[in-house]
Amino acid sequence: YLMIIYTGTFDVQKGDVYVQDSTTGRVCFTCIFIEGSQSLGCSIEYLCTRTEYNGQLNINRPLGSQNVTKCIDGIYTSDYNISFYDIEHDGVINYQPAYQ
Repeated sequence: YLMIIYTGTFDVQKGDVYVQDSTTGRVCFTCIFIEGSQSLGCSIEYLCTRTEYNGQLNINRPLGSQNVTKCIDGIYTSDYNISFYDIEHDGVINYQPAYQ
């Protein structure tokens, strides 16, 4: 997996991806938030550059939590473009990526 991270002025301070089980394609996504963030969570979009398989998931954030993680199955080894977005305090997803 290749992830390029760009710094921005968003609630999501950092995005992380790791493979938990390559047999089932279990991949975990983590969003780390700036201190004092009022964000409700993060939205993650992923696109396989070889097959054009794409997906999206949201991770809800308990108020005050510094980071949140969600794992899903079916993301098999390949090259992916991954973008992390803020879910603002009003529930609107900011469609300018915090990280790619």
